[in-house]
Amino acid sequence: MLNATIARVREDELPKLRAWLASLGERRDELGESYRRQGTRHELFFLVRARGQPLLVLISELDDVEQASSAFLRSDFPLDVEFKTLFQQVSPELADVELLYDSSAYVPAARGLTPLEEPDGD
Repeated sequence: MLNATIARVREDELPKLRAWLASLGERRDELGESYRRQGTRHELFFLVRARGQPLLVLISELDDVEQASSAFLRSDFPLDVEFKTLFQQVSPELADVELLYDSSAYVPAARGLTPLEEPDGD
């Protein structure tokens, strides 16, 4: 399942964010363990620049969004603690986000079904 997190980012904190994300290449074992604990398959981080504060857009592919979020928030794994601390420093607030469209509500393939299958109860 895909999940998006969007947050405003302080311009003066961008170098710190970039450096920490770049350091993950040297911490693959820790990152893999963090992902395993949360059920994370893949993450993408984007910096969106528009008028006003830059936005950090985090796209995650997760086994279960609620489980992953809960596991991350409870985690005392050092890499997760570092990221939570960093995120509080660089992002003063989450952005207001409105989901306008989710294809999984309309397209069976988006829910992991083949076009000939239908979910139970639909």
